[in-house]
Parts: sequence; C-alpha cells; structure tokens
Amino acid sequence: MKATHLALAMGAVLAATSAHGQDLVIGAAAPLSGPQAVFGASWHNGIKIYFDEVNAAGGVKGRKVVLSQGDDKADPREGTLVAQRFCDNKAVVAVIGHFNSGVTIPSMDVYSDCGMPQVTLSSNPRITTLNFKQIFRPIANDLRQGGLPAEYAAKTLNAKAAAIVHDKQAFGQGVSEVFSAEFTKHGGKITSVSGVDPKDVDFTPLVTKLKTENVDVVYFGGVMPQIALMLKQMREQKLTAAFFTADGGYDTSFIDQAGEANAQGALVSFQSPPYDSSPALKSFADKYQKAFGQAPGPYSAYGYMMGAIVVEAMKAASALERKPIIDALRGTKMNTMLGPVEFDDKGEIKTAPIFLYRVKGKDFELVHKSG
Repeated sequence: MKATHLALAMGAVLAATSAHGQDLVIGAAAPLSGPQAVFGASWHNGIKIYFDEVNAAGGVKGRKVVLSQGDDKADPREGTLVAQRFCDNKAVVAVIGHFNSGVTIPSMDVYSDCGMPQVTLSSNPRITTLNFKQIFRPIANDLRQGGLPAEYAAKTLNAKAAAIVHDKQAFGQGVSEVFSAEFTKHGGKITSVSGVDPKDVDFTPLVTKLKTENVDVVYFGGVMPQIALMLKQMREQKLTAAFFTADGGYDTSFIDQAGEANAQGALVSFQSPPYDSSPALKSFADKYQKAFGQAPGPYSAYGYMMGAIVVEAMKAASALERKPIIDALRGTKMNTMLGPVEFDDKGEIKTAPIFLYRVKGKDFELVHKSG
C-alpha cells in the first residue's frame, strides 16, 4: 500500500514537471500528518509565502519556483523514501528539510549520493560534523539550545539538582545531553537520566521516582505530545520542580494539552524572537494571517527565511543545477528578518541566537536571550 502511494506521489510530481518544463522545483520535507503535523505544515506555509512573492516578481531568472511537499511523518524510514523521491526527480534542484534530526541524519546519505542541496531545520550537532558537503543549517543547534536553559536554571533560578528525561531520539537525547553537561559545568548535580519510549503516554511511575530525588528542575528532551503529558502528570502528582523543554514545546498546543494551570511557568527554548519584536516579523505575521486565516506557527518565519536562502543561492549560482546551487549556498551572506545568515565550512550558521520563553497565561513571554 505504501509503495502504491509513493508511486502515485512520484507520478503527480513528474506530471507537474512535464506540464511546466521550465519550473524550478524545490522539495520540502517535514511531518505533514501525525502529532507533529502542525509544526511541519506551518513551516512549509512560510516557504509558500516567500515563493509566491518571488513568482509575483518574475521568478528566478525568468523561471517559476514550485514547491513540492513530502510528508516524512517524522519517521526515518519515510524520510529516506521522500529523499529518494526528490533525488530521482531531475526537476528538483534543492530541498528544504527535514524537520526532525532523527529523520535528517539518515536522509543526508541519500541527498549526498545525488548531489542535492539540503537546507535543514534540524538541530542535532552531528548533522554538520559528519562531513557531508550538501547540508546547510541556518538555525541554532542543540549546543546552544541545551546550554542556555542550563545556564538560566543554575544562575537565575539558583537550581542545584536536576533530573533529565528524554525520548531516546536524536533530537531529544542530544539536547538533553547538552543540558546535563552545561548544568554540571555551572555547579549543578544531575540526579538521574531517564530514557522513555517515544510512544509512552503514562509517566506515573517515572514521576513517582523523580519525586524521591528532591530535584529543583526536570528537563525533558522530546517532542509533542509527550512534553505536555509529562508536565501534566508531574503537576497532577504535585511535583513542583521547574520544568524545562526545547523548541518542540513552543506552541500553544503545549499549554492546551498540559492544561493552562499546569503549564504556568514552564520554560521553553526556541530559536526565534517573538513575532511582535520587529517591524519585519510583524509584517510577516500579518501576511501569514491573511494567507492562511490564522497566526503563524513557531517555524513559519524560518520557512520564509529558508525559502529566501535557497532563492538567493539560485540567483547567484552559475547554473540552475544542484552542484552550482550548493556552491552558491556555501557563499551565502545575507540579512533576513531573523538575523544575518552566513555559513562556515561545515554548513553551520555563524551567528545563531537562542531565546528562552516562559508560559504565562495562554501564551509565552520572553525571559532571556543569548547571542
């Protein structure tokens, strides 16, 4: 059944390609179904807005830019299938993807084999240390995302003891390990490290155990809906330790699913400033609201920014083909509404701010910024 769906999807893309032979097709891969679909879909919507603007202005060198979306379902196997589909379609000249580090890491082999330019949102530090030449990451990695919360917990909250919980996935485990190392460096003590199955929904025994450790902080490395379930069950069992998590919790669905009362004071790291923090971000939020009838998602601005990175590289490339676009990406130097973008020789962004938010009421308030 999956093979049939994949064949149909490939046929649809190839048909579109033949109908518009001169179109520049950009692949975009993320979870578009399942519990993380809200993140993937709203991220891709940001790309759509930028591509619409580019096409309205005449496209790239007179050619229309077309977005081809791939649903990787946040699953590594599905991700490699999506990657192979993009590689096999000769009209696809670059890919924006993937969303999850655990999906991006195995996909890089596929994209490397076909010489596909890849701009990713995934934050595991390994991604830019594996010597792949086609990968570029214009977002803070987990070394920063785990480090800022650890510093804040130790220095601002004066926390002495922390328990670590993660979902044993590339992102969740990676960011948790950074928090643990940095918290220890600042004089804190890690009382325990617990790995949970990424499909677990009942954390009652774990919370009971954590209550005996007398911790000041619980750091959870994972994604929704587990983040909300963990916090909800902590508060129901009267575990009042400060709760920290990474960017997967930066969405109002976290507050809704944990319960507004339970979520108050929870701390979430994220790579973007608030949408009302600059005229450019406000303008983007207004455009998004008008286009989709709702407020932008957590990563929508990054979709817009990554669309701009790819388009500017295509404009600068010696030819509108995969290898010249990789070469042009390597020389990227531009300003965006999220800050300057320039890559080092590994494809890592040189300047990467990180922000720490606290749940207040039904939304998030900025409490600290680094970088």
